[in-house]
Amino acid sequence: MRLLILTRHLDCLGENDAPISNAFRRFGCEVIFGDVNAIAADDYRYFTRGVRVPENDEPYYPGSAVRGDRDAYFLDECQLIWVMIPPHDRVARDVWQMLWLASQHVAFVNSVEGMMFLDTKHALGYVLPKENRASSYISNDFSLLWERYQQTPDQCWVAKPPNGFCGQNVFLLPPNGPNVRTILQCLTGNTVALDEFGAVAPHKFGAVARHEFGHGLRGFKAEYAILQEYIPEVTRGEKRIIVTCGKAVAWHGRKSAPDDHRSNITQGAKPVPVDLHSGEVELAELIGQRLMAHGINFVGIDMAYPYLLEFNIANPGGLYDAQLASGIDRSDRVAELLIAHFKK
Repeated sequence: MRLLILTRHLDCLGENDAPISNAFRRFGCEVIFGDVNAIAADDYRYFTRGVRVPENDEPYYPGSAVRGDRDAYFLDECQLIWVMIPPHDRVARDVWQMLWLASQHVAFVNSVEGMMFLDTKHALGYVLPKENRASSYISNDFSLLWERYQQTPDQCWVAKPPNGFCGQNVFLLPPNGPNVRTILQCLTGNTVALDEFGAVAPHKFGAVARHEFGHGLRGFKAEYAILQEYIPEVTRGEKRIIVTCGKAVAWHGRKSAPDDHRSNITQGAKPVPVDLHSGEVELAELIGQRLMAHGINFVGIDMAYPYLLEFNIANPGGLYDAQLASGIDRSDRVAELLIAHFKK
């Protein structure tokens, strides 16, 4: 089997790039690292620039640079493609379109459709049973979110963008918090301030000022935000679970930094060894199997049982962190399950 791993940084491999490439090579597979931002077409045959890992090359580690000369590799000459990380925003639309066309002839570990439409917090209501998710309100209208917050004066909330990652712009909103209004305005694009400016501007700049400054020159500024009920179970411990082909294969706990409510490793949290009880395994594998129906075969799940907080499809950390926490490398199990699944 020839596996093409599409990533952004061939000079600095990520925490999944390295152990997974090592594992597939141990199973006798050929591994190529390709640049996801360099997808191109030769008479509508799609290829990328990349490096084929020599058969007897040394193992890679997170942060390693891929060794070897770069060349062109056609996607239809591979048996399996793993989009490890999405393309850059500037080229994403073109790259996703070409990858989808390529996926009509080549197997992808995670489907293009799944990565585009399910790798978002919007999808929690579609995938999760109601009893395993927090109630959420999603809008790009500040007034709707502010009204919901005010209706529950004793409720603690979390506010965040639906397509953020690594803990970006995740805010804990206490009851009667003095900055809540500002935070919700910020997350929804500060349209209140822009509208107010447009309303007063005609008195200073003429009749066209509202158009020019409110929605013309400044453009459409509204952004979506999620207002989600805070889950107290998080304080007792959040777990990251890696699920491959519907099976829980690796997991670790996350201990937040003492000065931060977020448990993201990128925000200073530390991976710690934990066990999973039967209910956690059952829920994780249920979600994994539901995602498999949409072509998603590798996913990272964040759980504070009985609640599932979110799932991550694009390059979910956890496999390497689980190894650091437990001392056990589970990457061979990932490769074994994927090879068996795609050889059917």
